Amino acid sequence: MISTIVVAVDGSEHQDAVVALAAEIAQARGARLVLAHALLRGVPYGELYAVAERLGFLDRVKAELDEASATPVMPAAAMGGAIPVIMVSPDTLRHVSDEVIAAARKAPESAGVTVEARIADAPPAQAIVEIAREEGADLLVIGSRGLGRLQGLILGSVSQKVVHDAPCAVLVVK
Repeated sequence: MISTIVVAVDGSEHQDAVVALAAEIAQARGARLVLAHALLRGVPYGELYAVAERLGFLDRVKAELDEASATPVMPAAAMGGAIPVIMVSPDTLRHVSDEVIAAARKAPESAGVTVEARIADAPPAQAIVEIAREEGADLLVIGSRGLGRLQGLILGSVSQKVVHDAPCAVLVVK
């Protein structure tokens, strides 16, 4: 029996499809849906900006993101010092996370699904697995960013790590 479904959300363009499928399963099974999100630490500034724009909350975080980009901390040594490292404050990351969760919960709640949310400050795969374990998940639903086969073998991916470490069944949505 599936009574708790954890779905990973990150604000990506795949999020709507992942949440929709998880919500459909939750509705059919009468399960509760737990949105799991890891603070977007280490995500390039431009990607945070794009997430905010895509989900329609850029106006609420633009000043915070612009302030972070105006004060790069230091050049990235791995890139020969050519690219400045932009440090986004924990408060801004939390604000972005709250907005990602708010966007993800709209459709399931409008369909009558019980939705809860958890935000963790840990690497994404670790955060998702920990939340699934703590919530007693019967099913974990996660999106795939579609890394190429070779690139996925070299770099790994969040979904691969989650599949390997999850305490329950995992559904990877392409």
